[in-house]
Amino acid sequence: MQSTLRESSNEMVDEIFHSLSKDMHIVVCGSPRVGKSTLINAICGREVAEAREGLASVTQAIQCYTVEGQCNTESNTIHYKYNFWDTPGFESWDKHNIRPKLKEIIGKPDSKPVCMIFCASPVTFVDLTQLEWLLNLCINKEHIFCALVCTNKYAGQLKSRHAVLDTFKALLSKFVNEPSRVENDITLYGHIGLCASVNSEPYESENGVLPKSGINELIHGIMESLVDEQVLKWCFVVLENEGFWNEFNHKFATGSDAVKRNLKTIKKFFKRIKNRKVDKKNTGTTK
Repeated sequence: MQSTLRESSNEMVDEIFHSLSKDMHIVVCGSPRVGKSTLINAICGREVAEAREGLASVTQAIQCYTVEGQCNTESNTIHYKYNFWDTPGFESWDKHNIRPKLKEIIGKPDSKPVCMIFCASPVTFVDLTQLEWLLNLCINKEHIFCALVCTNKYAGQLKSRHAVLDTFKALLSKFVNEPSRVENDITLYGHIGLCASVNSEPYESENGVLPKSGINELIHGIMESLVDEQVLKWCFVVLENEGFWNEFNHKFATGSDAVKRNLKTIKKFFKRIKNRKVDKKNTGTTK
């Protein structure tokens, strides 16, 4: 994208960086105790959201986790702020009047979310009517990219994980005309959405400890699917995830032509960031 900026007018460059100065938003939805907060932390490569266990893990109101920072480049200082909106347990939306609040967050003209991430695990129930309403709102009405993620993928039986992914694929297929494609175990639906399975933290089983998996592939899949300045916004969200960037340099940079076009110049952009000293302020507030 950096080469595109160089070839574009100063007005276009100013417009893109002006959009980055606004708040960036990511909406995270799903049933109780599916690991939404843990997934947020894994994506960012640091603790952003409070991960809770047991009965206390059920979010009772929409939580906004905010991270602020700035990056110094050779010619600019870029200030940015992004917010993860963590919704209450999916099945309690009607009870807590969440739908109107979510529509308000998603529908603001100046704060369109970078993406919506929906989480379900192999051992949880998904209200398909509720999920289809959410996908219709995001995809058809607001044109927001949707990532459907099977979290805690090692929990339960393998057939349960496949059932979750098959359900996700069937739902997303309703919103696209082109066939999906699979890359790095991620099922991609163009610029509309994707399906993935992850384990955000090591999983302890009777046979030992399984390492976390699928996070970098999920980050990369979203990055590849987004368009225009949304790609750069997502890069800022994962800026401090050193594990992703290290793997990106060795693995993903040799991927498809689309990846090379969209991300080769973005990588050059981040190389310009001096020392990558990012002043971060991390807060968690109830909305």
